[in-house]
Amino acid sequence: MRHWSEEDPWVDGDPDRIVRPYTVTGGRTRSDHADVELIALITTVRPPTRAQRLQPVQHALLGLCRRPMALVEVAARLDLPVAVIRVLLGDLLDNELISVSSPSAAGAPDARFLQAVIDGIRRL
Repeated sequence: MRHWSEEDPWVDGDPDRIVRPYTVTGGRTRSDHADVELIALITTVRPPTRAQRLQPVQHALLGLCRRPMALVEVAARLDLPVAVIRVLLGDLLDNELISVSSPSAAGAPDARFLQAVIDGIRRL
């Protein structure tokens, strides 16, 4: 069981009242960019302007992605469901604040390479 502290960003004053993920997305559950793969690399392109009002979690996301980071790792570090991160990423993509690099764009690994990895794991 997880114990919440006062410093936890998802606690809203009363430790028994936790901010729900749908609150972070404004009730939205889908994004126009829902096709972003779990292992896609997210990279911050530029900081937001003053006119672009972002939520604290979006600022945290931009900070995490100063170096390329996989979508699934961003979700884990922010302790939010992947679906929530996808909605927030969609907003950041629409504002051209991040870029997404699909690992499948680089091409599939060589079958010999994959076999060598499997053999190495079996030797462990």
